[in-house]
Parts: sequence; structure tokens; C-alpha cells
Amino acid sequence: MRYKMLLGTTAMTAAAAAMAVSLAPPPAQAQSDDDTPMAAILAVEIATLREQYEARIRALEEQVRALQSGSAGEMADHDDHGHDDHMDDDHGHDAGMAEHDDHGAMLSPQVGAVLRGMFTSYSAEDSEIAGFQLGHESERAPEGFSVGHSELSVSSDVGSAARASLVLGIGAHPGEPTELELEEAYVQTLPSSDLLEAVTVTAGRKLWSFGYLNERHAHEDDFADRPLPYRAFLDNGFNDDGIQFSLALPGDVRTEIGGGLFRGDDQPFGGSDNGRRALSAYARVGGDMGSDSSWRIGASVLSGEVVGGAGGHAHGHDDEHEDDHADDDHDDDHDDDHADDDHDDEHEDDHDDEHDHADEDFAPSDFFSSGVFSGDRALFGTDFRFAWAPTGNARQSELIFQGEYLWQTDDGVYTLEDDAMEEHELTTDGRSAGWYAQAVYKFAPQWRIGARYARLSPSSAAHIDHDPSALAVMGDWTSDRFGQLRLQYNRESLMSGAEDDQVILQYTVSLGGHAGHDH
Repeated sequence: MRYKMLLGTTAMTAAAAAMAVSLAPPPAQAQSDDDTPMAAILAVEIATLREQYEARIRALEEQVRALQSGSAGEMADHDDHGHDDHMDDDHGHDAGMAEHDDHGAMLSPQVGAVLRGMFTSYSAEDSEIAGFQLGHESERAPEGFSVGHSELSVSSDVGSAARASLVLGIGAHPGEPTELELEEAYVQTLPSSDLLEAVTVTAGRKLWSFGYLNERHAHEDDFADRPLPYRAFLDNGFNDDGIQFSLALPGDVRTEIGGGLFRGDDQPFGGSDNGRRALSAYARVGGDMGSDSSWRIGASVLSGEVVGGAGGHAHGHDDEHEDDHADDDHDDDHDDDHADDDHDDEHEDDHDDEHDHADEDFAPSDFFSSGVFSGDRALFGTDFRFAWAPTGNARQSELIFQGEYLWQTDDGVYTLEDDAMEEHELTTDGRSAGWYAQAVYKFAPQWRIGARYARLSPSSAAHIDHDPSALAVMGDWTSDRFGQLRLQYNRESLMSGAEDDQVILQYTVSLGGHAGHDH
């Protein structure tokens, strides 16, 4: 309908221009000694009208071509790599929302897909990090060719007060069944007359507000993999089930505060018995510095109680463990029925000796690398970002500095089983930390280069003398904002005396309109 209206307007405008020109008296007929000034005036007016109508016709024709080319121009105005230069002004609401009729009914949801693939080569056989557990999401990609992680997304307004988004992650690894994961499924309020415009409420499953990278999907990153602190503490990203509130404060400096309540099933927690074991709080400020630069700093905390958590998610270890103990109890009862007190005493002495011997078989680092943690855990984070456009146009040239510092405190017990299914415990009240810093330079509209350094500090209770570290350098080329090719080199030193040289060639392609990212 819009195309027909614009085309009709164009035709009517052209007809009006032609009529105006035809009705004007020709300069040659009006010329005489007395009318020469009037003829000159009419000629100038006609020329002016002709230029104005031709310019208007060209403008309308350009609008028609833009509408016919698709809805790409109506989507959120991200930069070439999907990042905002600073903190968002509209609390994550996409500028290209689904169209509505007069009654607010949904007309067209935004559907899209992101395809990623890569080729990798490693010099080391594994990538274990001393003193840390890696979840499934933070493991390195399979060597050689792999499709990797792709996404399907759909989002749309729900009436006039909220917006819903669904993102499915598809993991395809060679030799393994394809995995389908519910990455995000949430409803988020929109500014309206019914709710406070400065308040945003989000409920469901989402990449929640923590630090800088956590809210972003992996395909929006500046590097092919997440930095070490995100791999070690967050299994690449915290997307638990829960609810979050955020408030934008008035003022010249953009300020946002917020917090949430979550199940506590995802790393850094990985275990919940009542579905409300974790909470968060964050604050961030940012703004512009002149016309060519922007900045942002933030602080975040995730805190909760872990109930039998290990790795990135809750494990079935407890059920298996209970079954093992049930069998042990049955055997013990059976033995007690056929043994005297002296035999019981001897059995207890043997058990104590075996327990002590098993303890000697475990190093403290084994508990942190392979054990199951139960207790109180808190993860703190600070982040900063500074972007500078040397030419004043970030789409032409831009230099971005970014970094985060995370530290985690554990107050509880690590449990580890030996080959005889005997449990061994290590009580800890320790602190581990990690940080990364990176710089990315866009030296041409389609070309970027970048470098990143990351480092981890294991808990002192783990008695590890080596701090894992990783260096990454990359270069990427973007054909447009829907396609990217990246080459990256990593040198990781995750275990003492072990170096891993990695080469990663990665492509990313976006199809359709991806769900709005709340940056």
C-alpha cells in the first residue's frame, strides 16, 4: 500500500509540474519592449519551479526504491560490527520494532538467523585451565572444519507495552549429535503511558546485565572466542532464568542501575534446589566526549548459594552419588548382620586408613579443577570502554579500548570422589580473579585489526604457581553489516610449561532481521 501511495504521489507531482510549465506564457510570445521585465521574471519562476519539482520527484523515487529493497533500513541502527559506542539510550529497545495497526495488534515479527563456521588448528591436545573448571560452552571449538554455533531468532512487540524475543542456539560439532539450546526467551517492557518510561522490566531467560560482554551474543564479539575470565567464571555467558529491573536516571551523563533475581542453575552457580538462589546488581555510567568519542564504565555483582554445582550447569552427580551410597549402606547393613563388634572396629580402622590414603592422592588443585562445590559464591566485575573516531565518523575509522576485571569469592566445600567412590572434602574461603584488555582499530570502513591479552589468578587454596594467560591478535573484513570474515591467532599458556598456538579462520553471516540486542 505504501509503495502504491508513493508512486501515485510521484505521478501527481510530475503532472503538476508539467501543467505549471505548460500554462506559463512562453517567453518568446510575451516579449515586447514594454513586457520584457515581466518575461524575465516568469522565465526565472518557471526554471525555479522546474528544479523544485524535479528534486521532489527524485526524492520520492529514492524512497520508493528504498522501500522496495526490503526492510533492512528499518532495523536497529547498529554499527558495522553490532556494537554501540556507549551505553544505550533506550534501554535496549530496537529502533526497528514490528509494525502495529491502530489497535496495537502485531503485524510482522522480526525473524532472523546467524550462521557461523570456522577452521581451527591447535598445537596442544587439550585446553584445560589450571585451577578452574570449564563448562561445555567455554570449551574450545573442535579442530579442523566445524559449523560451530548458529542462532535462530524471532522478536516482536506484544501490544504496546512489551516486546518478546526468542533465540535458539544450534550447536553442531563433528562426531556429536546436534544440540538445540534455548538461549533466550524473555518479555521486556517498553516505554509507554501505562508504565514509568525510565523503568524496564525483563522476565524469562536472557543474557543478563553483567559486565560488558555478557549481554552480547557471541557473534557480536570482536574476537572469535571469549576472553579467559568469561570462560573460567561464566561458561562464556550467564543466561539463567529470572527477572531483572533497570532504571535510567535523568541527567547529562547516561546513568543506569538495576538488579535481578534468578534460579541459580547457570555458571557461576550451577545448582539450585528452590529456583531462587542467585541475585544481581549493577550500575553503569557513560557519555560523549566532544563529537568524536564516547566512554562507559560499570560495576556488577552476581551472588548466590550453590547447591551441588560444578562446571557450567547442574549435574546429575547427586542422584548417582545417592545411589552409590544406597548400595554402600545396603552392603554395610548386610555385613553388620554377619559380623561381631571386633570386626566392626577393624572395618572402621581400615576405612579411616583408606580415607587418609585417598586424601594424599589428591592435590588441592584437583578439587578446584574437578570437584563439586557447595556454598556461597559471589562474582564481582568492573568494566570500561572508550571509543574514539579520529575523523568524526565511526563508520569510516574508529579506535576502541575495552577491558574487564572479574573476581570470585567462594565460601564452602569442594567435594571429590576417588576410584573407590569415597568422598573427600576441601573447605575453602578463597578468592580467584581474572582480567582482559583489548584494543580494536578500524582503519577503513570494511577492515579492522585488534589485540587482546587475558590473565587468570587461581585461588591461593589451590596451590598453583602458574597464572593462566592468553594473547590474541585478529584481523577481519566486513563486506557489509551482514557478513564478516575473520582470521585470528592465539597463544595460550593455560598449564605450567604448556603452550598452545592456535589459528582460527571464522565467518559470520546474518540473515533477515536479528532480534534486537539491548546494548
